[in-house]
Amino acid sequence: MGSAGEDLKRQQAQVEQVLKTEEEQFARTLERGLALLDEELAKLSGDTLDGETAFRLYDTYGFPVDLTADVCRERNIKVDEAGFEAAMEEQRRRAREASGFGADYNAMIRVDSASEFKGYDHLELNGKVTALFVDGKAVDAINAGQEAVVVLDQTPFYAESGGQVGDKGELKGANFSFAVEDTQKYGQAIGHIGKLAAGSLKVGDAVQADVDEARRARIRLNHSATHLMHAALRQVLGTHVSQKGSLVNDKVLRFDFSHNEAMKPEEIRAVEDLVNAQIRRNLRSKPTSWISKRRKRKVRWRCSARSMMSAYAC
Repeated sequence: MGSAGEDLKRQQAQVEQVLKTEEEQFARTLERGLALLDEELAKLSGDTLDGETAFRLYDTYGFPVDLTADVCRERNIKVDEAGFEAAMEEQRRRAREASGFGADYNAMIRVDSASEFKGYDHLELNGKVTALFVDGKAVDAINAGQEAVVVLDQTPFYAESGGQVGDKGELKGANFSFAVEDTQKYGQAIGHIGKLAAGSLKVGDAVQADVDEARRARIRLNHSATHLMHAALRQVLGTHVSQKGSLVNDKVLRFDFSHNEAMKPEEIRAVEDLVNAQIRRNLRSKPTSWISKRRKRKVRWRCSARSMMSAYAC
């Protein structure tokens, strides 16, 4: 507990601020919820508040259903608990359906072999097809017009990971062309998802794998920008800021981070100014390697050409 205790001491002011902010937000929620509940009860013609209304107060406005029941009880009004539970179950059903939306056969793919990623040093590479999948099922060959997942023994294509999207490009040979629209990981294997534009392709075939270089370069810049933004946020808001998620593609980046309140306009401008100042410096960067104690293996890290704001950010 020594380490945790020391962390708590260092972050005492931040913890106190978070607790205060949460208390204030909950007070505002109660105030708003009570006003809305009063409006609904004023319109009520019977002695029972319908479950849909109780659920809307809970789901949309964050007003606890037990408080709704307490207020109604004080006024000799009942709450349709069965209706509330039915509305809750309907929401769960919609959530389950939404979580499955867009799911495809790729989720069924299981690959026994592994792929070696060489995309830090190569954007073009010769490889061999070790597996093919159509509609989630392993096949020996595909023909022109078929959509498939192609697994290679080695590839320069980066598979989606850590919020960064997978590469696009082309797998080609003398008599075939496969357009890669996405790249995903399947266990230790890297799958190239796309469509065979021409010819035929079978397991064991040799291919030339070509990454869309211009797109990769744009993604690299946005990847670097996430590090710049993280460093700038810590500089402006405080060292408590930590990354909670991100999206990096060739058009935009999104950076999710922890903070106890909405950023003020002047804070946003300060972060923008810091990031833009570092971009204007246009410093060169270089790949570095170290031994990861956690993974017990050599780790390669590459920051891209716009460089980083500090050693921490990189």
